[in-house]
Amino acid sequence: MIDRLARDLKDSFPDMRGWSSSNLKYMRFFAQHCPDGKFGQQPADQLPWFHVVILLTKLDNPIDRNWYAAQAVQHGWSRTTLELNIKNQLRLRQGAAVSNFVERLPSPDSALAHDTLKDPYLV
Repeated sequence: MIDRLARDLKDSFPDMRGWSSSNLKYMRFFAQHCPDGKFGQQPADQLPWFHVVILLTKLDNPIDRNWYAAQAVQHGWSRTTLELNIKNQLRLRQGAAVSNFVERLPSPDSALAHDTLKDPYLV
């Protein structure tokens, strides 16, 4: 049925892209797994479509999906960076490093040093 729908949509909207069978399956999967069926309130709603596809296909846990989506929005991660951070399990690793920055550095410097070490772009 989805293959037929994809063909019908392509025929009806020849100037539009995104009507492939696989894309329609991702859309269905997204609708099924959207928390409480609410759109517009989640971090994933602020991401490009293929970021959402990565979140859906690479992560099974909704809590992990929401965390990575929020981080991707906050830090402006590219698709490649998002995939790498998921693969490297950034969520599990973040905050695991012990530091004494708070005790040894003044407030703005300690926060900067801590953020620099946990920044995924600098890893």
